[in-house]
Amino acid sequence: MLSIVMPVEIDGKKIEIEKPLKVQELLKKLSLNSEGHLVVVDGRLVTEDEIVSNAESVKIIRVVSGG
Repeated sequence: MLSIVMPVEIDGKKIEIEKPLKVQELLKKLSLNSEGHLVVVDGRLVTEDEIVSNAESVKIIRVVSGG
């Protein structure tokens, strides 16, 4: 069986994840919550229900807040 993967960058590290899948599934697979992370696909901020496919660049950014 042929596995199709996409590069994903998180915390400056690049990993490969099988695709296609929803952003929500991607975060769950990486044990990340959506409240603490933003997902950017091809330079565009995407929502949890968007499906990531094709050979897109995917970057996960940790949200940091303070007071």
